[in-house]
Amino acid sequence: MSQLAAASAARSSSRLGVAERLRRWLAVPIAFLASCLAVVSATSLPDVLVSVAPLSDVDARFAGWAGVGMLGCLGAASLALLFGPRLGAGPPLSVGAAASVFGLALGRDVVDDLQLSLALVTLGLAVGGLSAGAVCMTLELPRRWRGWVLAGWGLPLVAAWPLVAWLALHDDAGEALRITLEPSVWVLSPVSAVVVLWGVLTMLLEPARVSAAGGMGAWETAWSALLVVASLAALLAMLLGFAPEISLEWLRPLVIVVAGALVVGFGLVSFVVPSTYARTGYVAVTTVAVCLPVCAQLLIVVADAGQTRTTWVAVLVLVAAAALGFAAGWLRPSVGVVAGPLVMAAAAAGGWVMPTTSWPMVAAAGPLMFGAGLAWGAGLRLASTDPMGMRFVAMAAVTGLVFGLVVVAPLGWALGGAVPAEVADVRAAGRVFLGLTFAAAVLAAAATSVSRPRRADAAPTVEPAGAEYTV
Repeated sequence: MSQLAAASAARSSSRLGVAERLRRWLAVPIAFLASCLAVVSATSLPDVLVSVAPLSDVDARFAGWAGVGMLGCLGAASLALLFGPRLGAGPPLSVGAAASVFGLALGRDVVDDLQLSLALVTLGLAVGGLSAGAVCMTLELPRRWRGWVLAGWGLPLVAAWPLVAWLALHDDAGEALRITLEPSVWVLSPVSAVVVLWGVLTMLLEPARVSAAGGMGAWETAWSALLVVASLAALLAMLLGFAPEISLEWLRPLVIVVAGALVVGFGLVSFVVPSTYARTGYVAVTTVAVCLPVCAQLLIVVADAGQTRTTWVAVLVLVAAAALGFAAGWLRPSVGVVAGPLVMAAAAAGGWVMPTTSWPMVAAAGPLMFGAGLAWGAGLRLASTDPMGMRFVAMAAVTGLVFGLVVVAPLGWALGGAVPAEVADVRAAGRVFLGLTFAAAVLAAAATSVSRPRRADAAPTVEPAGAEYTV
């Protein structure tokens, strides 16, 4: 009997070893797919801008439901990141992938207010769960995999926005009202299934994770400040969206003041981040997250409405520019955190004309994408030297991305005088946001040049439970 028990234990150990090796080998593509699914689940800016009036006809309070979706996204992301050492990546990835399937189905061919509100809330949960879950994967993997997983997560979040806008503009939905892209079921189903299965496998294996015994420690103030800013952004969006009776004379300055106060709040959070590495990464990553998706997609919209439509080759050049910048920033983070925002500022100044043809647009947007990728890759690399700092910067990235996508329509209306639904209004809004990007990037370059660590080319060093952390 003892020999049979020993043989059974050996077979079980062998099976567990195969499963664990499979989990590790699939970690990088899963992180990449989860990030891509999160980007697709975010509301499609070209679709929303041209559908503001029809969406208002379906539900006059749809902006308030967008705030609810934002709150759900930030709540799911914060819970997943804060409890990552205890729960791991499996639960948020599984819930996020499942929610994306339902949210994307509800987000197309919208016909009534119930469908619209459910779509916004479900998509918010999907974006938060997928984005945070992919980051939590680094907490339960050996060192050789962590850097690749973090890079696989970060690359789509900085490089995919021109492609998302181009696909939305070139995928004719006819008369259907939608708020997201419509990925093919033959693509969406297997991607979601693979992410869910990887999450389930992780929950069954229960790999070693970063110990949570140390608690929040010095990070308590920083996390509290960031969560307050994130919550206020969502709650104020809900407040303004659920009160359509507010007169336009009061609503316009109120939107400007609220958006400005939240941007100031993002800046003030950096003063309470205890780690120099994380503080520098926070500034670089947040600047890119707030500014890039809006500017890149508006540039694509204006150029595509010109005499000739934007080609897929031009879009791939932009994606490649962001990927190249990301790789350069990852390899030389001490340079990237300063050079990236400076390149973004120069590109924003050059792109202020908002070109109406493809290749002049590429000449303006290409450096913008490269600079954003440079700052994004460098910021993530610096933040990855500390486990809590990495999760904090990831939460800031999700908050910045959602805030930038939600605020574009109301802020464009408040500053430009009209909702940017027509090409001329989109062009005017684009100039406004490029001007704001120039100012934000210059400030970010100044801040990172002062705070950047001089000894910076460190690899991600989040160790499994029981190991020491090194910088």
